[in-house]
Amino acid sequence: MNSPVPAKFSHPLSREKFLISSLRECPESYLRHPERDEFFEMVWHRTENNQEKKDSITLTPPFRWPQAVPDGINTVIIAFKREYLEEDDKEYALDVFRLFNLQEHTVTLTVDQQTSSSLNLVHLLLQREYSHDLSSFLVVKALLKVFLLHLIRLNQKAFLNQDVNQKRVYEISMLVDQNYHAQRKASFYAGQLGITEKRLNQILKEKLGKTITELIHARLVLEAKRKLASSESTIKEIAYELQFEGHSYFSRFFKKQTGLTPEDFKKQVSGSDC
Repeated sequence: MNSPVPAKFSHPLSREKFLISSLRECPESYLRHPERDEFFEMVWHRTENNQEKKDSITLTPPFRWPQAVPDGINTVIIAFKREYLEEDDKEYALDVFRLFNLQEHTVTLTVDQQTSSSLNLVHLLLQREYSHDLSSFLVVKALLKVFLLHLIRLNQKAFLNQDVNQKRVYEISMLVDQNYHAQRKASFYAGQLGITEKRLNQILKEKLGKTITELIHARLVLEAKRKLASSESTIKEIAYELQFEGHSYFSRFFKKQTGLTPEDFKKQVSGSDC
């Protein structure tokens, strides 16, 4: 009689695309990974149950420079790539993008005790699944969705109290993040929102202190810095990838925005004079 063949486990967890760890035990392979900025990153400062202080969670969206955070015994880091979002649920995915506020470097949420209690339960399940020999991508994705939905609900309490223009800033931020490579004219973004260019700039100046052009330029500079710091592409290739007319035009734009040439910035971040 033949021995039964073990069933092949499907949908295994990719540890290259998802991480959950205490900050103190977070592997250097993640912290120093050149693709760390491709992750959505959450740093959760947990308090003891008997303390009156509230938890806080710092959210860093992809392609931003992760900020150094103070360590603590109960600090947890959860990081994931975009594949771990349930993007078939478009409303949920949009809520996640709003939660991470893609035009900012970081967002910090203060977590009430009730939400903290729920997050602790989900965290326990996530940690157990992550440590399991047969950890599943589908289970982690589902648990991550529950974790993020608690944060979205927390964030929406504040969002509901914001004015219409503040909500429009979220829409503008999303549009810029999706279109900055190809669309650099105010008329495109104003048209998408059904408002005039003048009104678009009034809203952004009031809420962010920037015009739409300045917002697009800031996004371009951020992406240029990311590519210069982590990519093996030449500066000419990066200029092409970012849809500039040429290497010299890109170099002039970058220096005007940062005070450094692309070559000088590349040397600065590498710590090398060669």
